[in-house]
Amino acid sequence: MRWWLALAFHLPALAALVHAGAPPWLKIGLALTVLASLWLEFRNSRGRGAAVSMRLGAKSVALEIDGETMVASPPRVLHGSEWLLVLEFPPESARRRRLLLTLFPDSLGADELRRLRRWLHYESD
Repeated sequence: MRWWLALAFHLPALAALVHAGAPPWLKIGLALTVLASLWLEFRNSRGRGAAVSMRLGAKSVALEIDGETMVASPPRVLHGSEWLLVLEFPPESARRRRLLLTLFPDSLGADELRRLRRWLHYESD
């Protein structure tokens, strides 16, 4: 969905450049910038999967991503607050990049979020 939204916003920007009353060098520079932005979004969205479920184990985390279960080592907390929790899972194989998981307060129930925070604080060291 994110790729389609990026495409929906970048294509009109390119069309607007064609009809803009700007010098050709400026049009070309802006068009290259828009195309580079679209290419980066495409590259970033290719390997992105949606995590459906997460189960905490004694020393690992089991994530279900796109129907495939992945067991990861304990994540590193990139950001933790009462409004947002960003976890970084290390890459497990050469074909996977690092996995970032963003959890908002309503992503988990109060008990599950409390259990996750406790697990990250005590068990992941």
